[in-house]
Amino acid sequence: MSGDPVARLSAIHDDDITWLPRRGDAPEFPDVPEHIERAAKEAHSCFSINAFMASILMARTVVEATAKEKGITSGRLIQKIDAMAASSVIRESTKDAAHEIRHLGNDMAHGDIADVPESDDVRDVLVLMDEVLAEVFQGPARTERLKNRRSASSA
Repeated sequence: MSGDPVARLSAIHDDDITWLPRRGDAPEFPDVPEHIERAAKEAHSCFSINAFMASILMARTVVEATAKEKGITSGRLIQKIDAMAASSVIRESTKDAAHEIRHLGNDMAHGDIADVPESDDVRDVLVLMDEVLAEVFQGPARTERLKNRRSASSA
């Protein structure tokens, strides 16, 4: 290969390069309030660049912000999650998911950071966070849109 730096760079395939800082990847969250969507996307972006503790903390933040968005503002997060289930904002299985996010997030939030979270655990936390958002915001919005289209077509 020649000594020309441009020629050397042209011969390198993008797959052979690790770009830093990495670009964070995150899904879209339609029908989720903008401030909560921003936090959820940040949780995913953190995961995509291996910032696992930050990802878990943001997922925990999303759960708490979701409760607050639904008018559940008093108490610790454990009580807020239970209140969401008691008021049928979330199902029992989603309550369990939210508590798992809370458990892992509490470790980070309270400085218990000696053990680095495993990638699989963080991935699961994000899947559970996404399920909370789908149940609380996205599913009801999709249902409402479908009902409106059905009503409009029968009118």
